[in-house]
Amino acid sequence: MSTMTSTSGFPCFHERNKHKNNKLISHRHLLCKPSDNTLSFYRDTIIIRLKNSLGFNRHSIGKKHITIDAFPENVFLSLFENEQNFKYIPSQQKYQYVLEGTEGEEKLKRIFKYDEIIFCEDINTLTRGYILFEDNDGQYKITFSWMQKERKKNNKIF
Repeated sequence: MSTMTSTSGFPCFHERNKHKNNKLISHRHLLCKPSDNTLSFYRDTIIIRLKNSLGFNRHSIGKKHITIDAFPENVFLSLFENEQNFKYIPSQQKYQYVLEGTEGEEKLKRIFKYDEIIFCEDINTLTRGYILFEDNDGQYKITFSWMQKERKKNNKIF
């Protein structure tokens, strides 16, 4: 089972300091390139999950954690591996890509082919739900992560 999530992990000290932005994926040649339809499906899935996580009241403000189970490794790589802040953490079998600030906002739009950063609007209350990348206090970031997880049930590995 694989998951794609928007939280970041904490790699060990050696990997964090010696292999910053590691892009060497020894098994890359085993992964096929996903079709355009598959990429489009997962882009839309991520946008829908982001939209659904946004709220319209002050209680829904803050850091969100979104998980998409059974997210294909080759799709994650196709979306993010050529980006500057992409890295691979071999000891955890984990990929990570970070978007930050105004530049991150523009990259999010480009990667997901979605121009509206205001994701939701409630016409009844005239409120908007959106992802904030920068304000007067500083820059914010989104971390996309992919990690291989195996589950065992009835002597089968999933």
